[in-house]
Amino acid sequence: MSEPTFVYRHAVNPSRGLAATGVLFVKWVLALPHLIVAGALSYLGMILAYIGYFVVAFTGEMPTGIFRLMEISFKWSARTYGWLIGYTDDYPPFETDPQYPVDVKLERPIHPSKGWAVAGIFFIKAIALLPHFIALAFVGLAAALATWFGYWAVVFTGRLPVGIQEFVAGTAQWYVRVYAFLGGITDQYPRFSLEARPAA
Repeated sequence: MSEPTFVYRHAVNPSRGLAATGVLFVKWVLALPHLIVAGALSYLGMILAYIGYFVVAFTGEMPTGIFRLMEISFKWSARTYGWLIGYTDDYPPFETDPQYPVDVKLERPIHPSKGWAVAGIFFIKAIALLPHFIALAFVGLAAALATWFGYWAVVFTGRLPVGIQEFVAGTAQWYVRVYAFLGGITDQYPRFSLEARPAA
């Protein structure tokens, strides 16, 4: 069971005009349809993940349908936030596009842990993730501020600093690890790390 991965490419010659809409928060309004869908899918995915705990606890298998919906949720969120961050100027599609430069790679778990599933049923899994949730509250805020300063950098220089791109990607990768573990996609307890690698 490999680690879920946030996939991105460094931004090249980002649009100054689109960055200006980010400075004024108009970009977030433009992303609203995607944010609504991504939010709804995330909530539905976590509800189904909880149901999945019972299935895994009794059968040792995660239903394909539950995994598929969670996969769609992860990918939709990645496309939406990837565009907001500025990895691409291409507005995110309302369907999976293998050519889109921002994605999440997940593998359906083979023989997931029944023990972790039982821990999920009794919310022990969520409790075990409390240190991550606390850390991500601060790191996520820092990533949001870095994204906003990145818009200013693009407006004035035409470039999105690599340091900002890598920090925000590392934050996204951390979120993916945490929620993939919470959702039962992986049984590997997430690392406290901002490491992320752009796609080749």
